[in-house]
Amino acid sequence: MQGLKIAALYSFPPGRFGLCGMGEESSHEILDFLKGEKVANIKEILETFEGSLFYYRLIAKENKISNHFDEKVVRAYWIGNELLEKVRISKLREMVAKNLKKPKLAEKLPENSRAHHSFHVLVVGPMRRDLIMTEGMKDLCKISWGKILKIEDCKMQIANLIVGYQPLLKERKWFLGKPTKRRIFWFKSILPKVKVGDIVSFHWDLALEKLTKKDLENLKKYTQLSIEIANYLKK
Repeated sequence: MQGLKIAALYSFPPGRFGLCGMGEESSHEILDFLKGEKVANIKEILETFEGSLFYYRLIAKENKISNHFDEKVVRAYWIGNELLEKVRISKLREMVAKNLKKPKLAEKLPENSRAHHSFHVLVVGPMRRDLIMTEGMKDLCKISWGKILKIEDCKMQIANLIVGYQPLLKERKWFLGKPTKRRIFWFKSILPKVKVGDIVSFHWDLALEKLTKKDLENLKKYTQLSIEIANYLKK
């Protein structure tokens, strides 16, 4: 899957709620692009999602990749891969301080911090200053993974999947809870073919793609790392 499509895929759910990017109008164009239609300005639209854009640029630069929408770069941010290990902590701190406007946080970041979406959700927080992220919203905002247990309304273009997943919870510390069932949306125009037993990623309760074994390992690894860093910083 090309980098622009991965960026569009994971940016679409928060974009349609007006939480990131240009809002509802751009989310329609992103959806058209995901359906396979030609959207001439898709790159410009995706670059309005400033939070993810700063990470793409950082990951690309640190790995000497000229295109910040390179497939591996975009997947590194949303799912996780070996490119994250090449990002120097000094450069991540610099980006958090300068671009994300959190200089005090930047100073405190431990050496094992990684430029992953879960890090942004749990450690950095939303780009919008007026947005208060509740614990439940952070669970929706992180990229989750789930095993499809049941497919509902399968004859409709927008259906539901029942997945087994671990919710993000907080008592004194953040942690992933015991496996539970969750109903999520399935847009067949985005994810054409799934079956019971598939492992899918989802963002803001929308199923996005089937995960490979390696993708799943990486997503779990970097999500858990971000949880540990968030807990460390709250001591």
